[in-house]
Amino acid sequence: MKEQSDPGFSPMAEEQNVYAGVYHMLIAGMIVSNVLFVIGIVRALLPPQYFPLSASWVREQYHAKLIFDGLIHGRPTAYFLLGTLLLILTPVARVIVSIYAFWVDGDRKYVAVTLTVFIVMLLTVILGLLGVR
Repeated sequence: MKEQSDPGFSPMAEEQNVYAGVYHMLIAGMIVSNVLFVIGIVRALLPPQYFPLSASWVREQYHAKLIFDGLIHGRPTAYFLLGTLLLILTPVARVIVSIYAFWVDGDRKYVAVTLTVFIVMLLTVILGLLGVR
């Protein structure tokens, strides 16, 4: 990180680098999740497979061991689940990186607002895991 006394220091350039990082992270998350979806679709179609998609069957698939085992063995549902998880986590990562970006900019108001958004997201996940509706 460059110091303000450094002649090459530019607060605007540093700010744009942080926001460029947020942009690239969002694009990368979208691309990787779409690639996982395409792999899952191709694997499901060659040969065609039936998936019941009942609520109980879907709940049974949400285990890390099943997903990792499914990726190793080329099971389409594992690719779909991992792609979905990545697609969900990409905006969460964006909120975390935005907190850092606002902190670097010294914009405490937006750090507080974005941190509040992150806390609400985190509480929603925790309450959902606990079964609170």
